[in-house]
Amino acid sequence: MQDMKLKEFMVNHRKDWTLIMVTIVSTGLLVVGLNFIPSLTSRINSADTHVPDEFLSARRRAGDAANRISELTDTYRDSIEKISEAERDGNFNVGLDLIVDEVNKNEEVRRAAEDLSLELSEMARYIDAVDPEKASTVALSAVTTGIELVQHLISYNNTTRDLLNVLQSRFRTGDDEETRVRIDGLITEMNSQADTINNLGSEYRGLMLQFDGLTD
Repeated sequence: MQDMKLKEFMVNHRKDWTLIMVTIVSTGLLVVGLNFIPSLTSRINSADTHVPDEFLSARRRAGDAANRISELTDTYRDSIEKISEAERDGNFNVGLDLIVDEVNKNEEVRRAAEDLSLELSEMARYIDAVDPEKASTVALSAVTTGIELVQHLISYNNTTRDLLNVLQSRFRTGDDEETRVRIDGLITEMNSQADTINNLGSEYRGLMLQFDGLTD
């Protein structure tokens, strides 16, 4: 891929992820701003079950998005290992192609993360109308976990982009110790982020299963 096309490619991806970040920040502010404790206090002894249709619809769509994210991010570890192996073997062209493939895969993740962020925002609007109280608490935890998941997906995308830039620079200018250290650090960071993403995805799905059990 030519330098100009690659730069344009990365700029477009950065803009797309920035829009998701705006949605997630707005959702986070909505969650923080909920008058949640007072409304729960008045319902502590309620045995009624009530989940607004809007919340249920958003919850189903969010579940679909979370499942798509899980399917895609389950391959992160293998992809990172292949990139690391190409780096160790000095196969710079292979490493560059692999990281470009990872960025392309991140476009699919971005679309799923955008869907998830929008549905989390919708769920957050109706949390305080959910009964019983324990289900409301679990729903709030799920939305908060979903927000964290999207934030880490954004961080992973940023690190992937940084690694692409470093590999591209290495391909043009050759090898040196500082660049190798930088690449190793980015790969380590991607591994850590991948673990966190997978853990948060599992936690989110577990919380929503718990919510379903409380409201069935």
